[in-house]
Amino acid sequence: MSHSDLYIIAAGNGSRLRAGVPKALMPIAGEPCLTRTLTRIGKRFRRVFVVTNESVRDQWRDYFHELNEKAPEVARLVENLPIQSGLGDGHATLQGLLAAERLEVSSVSRDIVVAWGDVVFPDARLIDELLAMTLIGAGLLPAVEEKDPYVTLLVDEKMRCAGADFSKYGERHATGLHDQSVFRFDLRAIRTALEHLHRSLWKHGRYISNNGECSLLYCFHWLYNSGNPAHAYVTKYPTLSFNTIEQLTSIQQQIVLGSASADR
Repeated sequence: MSHSDLYIIAAGNGSRLRAGVPKALMPIAGEPCLTRTLTRIGKRFRRVFVVTNESVRDQWRDYFHELNEKAPEVARLVENLPIQSGLGDGHATLQGLLAAERLEVSSVSRDIVVAWGDVVFPDARLIDELLAMTLIGAGLLPAVEEKDPYVTLLVDEKMRCAGADFSKYGERHATGLHDQSVFRFDLRAIRTALEHLHRSLWKHGRYISNNGECSLLYCFHWLYNSGNPAHAYVTKYPTLSFNTIEQLTSIQQQIVLGSASADR
């Protein structure tokens, strides 16, 4: 077990999937996506904070009750942090960090890993790799080279991340480094960046961004200009994630085929 804390940002309500449940609770090979994550990587961490949406509090209450019955050794590591959500993953991350600080002022780790609730870890090798590395500057960003990535991390010659481009906003790249929905940060650095970002973008009860939300990835530009950038690196252990039922089905097929191959 490392000295790091894990923050799983699962504060969406699954509206884009039209499934009626948060994406983190969608089934992957017979178990909720979050359970799969917790059982595979949870024990690598000192503590796991799961940031959830208060608007679906009942679903989360039922989930954590079931987790405690079926996997008590994992459930003991987990603290649920319900927040008022709907303003983007950057907002949810900041609210989760502040909630954890209020909960355990003396024992929150300075070294944290942030992961999205809908990320699927085929195994724990990416986490083992990430935690074994020396934390440089504000953070470490595992990435893979992709064609036409949904998000492109912009890096300089030293792999310092200067920002992120989003294809949905027309910032397309033929190829580029795509983050893997998991990030390791110095707590103070990312909290400071998120607080500055919040104050800069917040106006009259909303964010003055393209979609009215605050993205964690916006922080990379601020960190770079502050002189304490996060550093990207190319990982050999990509993760999987989904935004549609079709993508979810494809992931489930990959998991089943991978398990079948391992059994041979």
